[in-house]
Amino acid sequence: MAAYLQWRRFVFFDRETVKEPAGPDGGGAGGAKPFALPPGITVCDSGRGSLVFGDILARGSLRRTPSGDLPHLGVALGSVVYFLCCMMHVKTLVNVFCVAENHCWIWFLPRSLQLSSFQAYKLRVTHLYQLKQHSILASVGEDEEGINPLVKVWNLEKRDGGNPLCTRIFPAIPGNKPTVVSCITVHETLNFMAIGFADGSVVLTKGDITRDRHSKTQILHEGNYPVTGLAFRQSGKITHLFVVTTENIQTYMLSVKDYPRLELDTHGCGLRCSTLSDPSQDLQFIVAGNECVYLYQPDERGPCFAFEGQKLIVHWYRGYLVIVSKDRKSSPKSEFAGSDPQNSDKQILNVYDLCNKFIAYSSVFDDVVDVLAEWGSLYVLTRDGKIHALQERDTQTKLEALGLEKSIAMENKTLRSTQDENGLKNRVIRVGTRKSQLARIQTDSVVEMLRKRYLSLHFEIVAMSTTGDKILDTALSKIGEKSLFTKELENALERNEVDLVVHSLKDLPTSLPPGFTIGAICKRENPHDAVVFHPKNYGKTLNSLPEKSVIGTSSLRRAAQLKRRFPQLEFRDIRGNLNTRLKKLDEKDNFSAIILAAAGLRRMGWENRIGQILNPEDCLYAVGQGALAVEVRARDEEILDMVSALHDAETVLCCIAERAFMRHLEGGCSVPVAVSTMLKDSQLYLTGAVYSLDGSDSLKDTMQTGVNYPQQNQEGPNDDTQYVGITAKKIPRHAQEAAENLGVELASLLLSKGAKHILSVARQLNDAR
Repeated sequence: MAAYLQWRRFVFFDRETVKEPAGPDGGGAGGAKPFALPPGITVCDSGRGSLVFGDILARGSLRRTPSGDLPHLGVALGSVVYFLCCMMHVKTLVNVFCVAENHCWIWFLPRSLQLSSFQAYKLRVTHLYQLKQHSILASVGEDEEGINPLVKVWNLEKRDGGNPLCTRIFPAIPGNKPTVVSCITVHETLNFMAIGFADGSVVLTKGDITRDRHSKTQILHEGNYPVTGLAFRQSGKITHLFVVTTENIQTYMLSVKDYPRLELDTHGCGLRCSTLSDPSQDLQFIVAGNECVYLYQPDERGPCFAFEGQKLIVHWYRGYLVIVSKDRKSSPKSEFAGSDPQNSDKQILNVYDLCNKFIAYSSVFDDVVDVLAEWGSLYVLTRDGKIHALQERDTQTKLEALGLEKSIAMENKTLRSTQDENGLKNRVIRVGTRKSQLARIQTDSVVEMLRKRYLSLHFEIVAMSTTGDKILDTALSKIGEKSLFTKELENALERNEVDLVVHSLKDLPTSLPPGFTIGAICKRENPHDAVVFHPKNYGKTLNSLPEKSVIGTSSLRRAAQLKRRFPQLEFRDIRGNLNTRLKKLDEKDNFSAIILAAAGLRRMGWENRIGQILNPEDCLYAVGQGALAVEVRARDEEILDMVSALHDAETVLCCIAERAFMRHLEGGCSVPVAVSTMLKDSQLYLTGAVYSLDGSDSLKDTMQTGVNYPQQNQEGPNDDTQYVGITAKKIPRHAQEAAENLGVELASLLLSKGAKHILSVARQLNDAR
């Protein structure tokens, strides 16, 4: 039985309307106007650094048509909503937009607030599901009235005529019974997709959901009530699928033959009123009814909470349950796109802390479309086209708001225990970085991760220019210096002017100066190279560019491989930071396209500029590309222990192998050396290659080794041993040794085949240019 409690209320979030980005001068009136969403947004999702929207609106004229007794669920799903709401007996007046021209768009809003879109359907988009760990988007929509809706799977990293590549299309229909799609979910492994329908069916796709030939589709569930929510739960090797309808809840075990089913409860919820919690709440399935909120494990019902009111939207965000419900004090009248605030539907957003039983935030909004989580914040989208950001306050402020000094002291004592032992209690940690915008963004992300782990510490960012930043008229490969972007930062580290330095790992030499070590390597971004095209070439690929088109790159590695792969193109040096190179591309006709690291573009919020991702068959990437490294003084145990929490084991092992390969070859930016690594099923795969400057001569091979290691820390007398400049105490030594040996063995193999001669000639020719 649910216990009704009057929970205390706090303000743990700051609310702010998202504004348009500032103009080129960094200020002015442009930054003061509220950012406006595209009109007619019907469905939303988020992930991979963007908010994603689908619409039913065209560039043509619109008309508003009353739809009768449709439910107000914050989205205009036309027949979808109508059918489900007739089944759920919900009565609320809304308006549906009808379209004069048949164009339906999917929009992407990155952190830079530079909207991009593509036409996905001719009529409407009804559902979107953005994978969090893959650049894969699943959508459901309609191209023609009266025709079965279509599921489309998009690979956002690949392009087809300027649009994301659609890797799969199939009709959304259970068996031979045409019906309306109600919800969709995709497993993060890409091995399962489940689609719920208004007739009570659930269709399960098993296998590679991005390809027709590598998956199998079947009807998993049939019932008498509309399916309103689906969620995959992964615990170890066990996969469950939760299915909730308007009247019941059940779970299917997908890791066992015949998919055994268990009914959990005999009541359900409406659309968008279920969600899956994170591990802090034991990955429980949350179902929000109008009287109570219920939590479920795969085999039983857990606790429930008496949160009254008609629930409209339910989300889980960083240990909080977010619920949007109807404001009982507001007028029952609802209009979808009324410009008069008095005509809008008032709704309450509450953020609940279920563990500590208090309300962390509460606010009233006008007509909420959806609530999304991205870039470390919550974003509330309203029907007037505005985006409201909810930024969580820092822990100290939240603890002070509780008014419990003893609790604050105890909390701080617990959180600072490790730091106090190491003497960091009252220390300001100074973080060195380059002055470029990308370097600052990267450093900010690392500092934010440290702040979340060490709440009592204060961090100060110290920015400085390096030699590489100052030399803008000469190709880096011509300079010959190995520490172009690191020397000044290491000097500051040596003089104790900073305590740690954040680098792009690919900028760090494989042999560090004495007294320094890489204390952390963060989880790697996409390591591949990306093609950014001149505006006149949007929608093209390198292969479809006219012969003799000029491609800009500052990398010998990229140029050598691409000359070999695309001999019809010409390649020229282009220098400067990301901003400068993009400006040179856009404002002049000197280049048809330029090659940049995909990771840098993503971190800058410019993912929409990526026209093509170069796969390893076209271009292997640079050693360490996409990974951020934290360099510290090797003997500063306090700082070393602090930053070691940021190590990502998979990235560390891959980069140890890559750096060992580079060091044994005695390579650097003055010779074309390239790699690709993958860790799968406890096997580490390393592909390495060397090229002549024109790409005509090359050697390439792949080797693998086992790195099956326990997840716990493995203490020992040699825990401080460095592997190609990296100190990773919590990753077992034998795994690091295996990764290093893999790099050395592959380099030795290529050297035995003549790699030394290829690289020697490449150095001589580069020096002579």
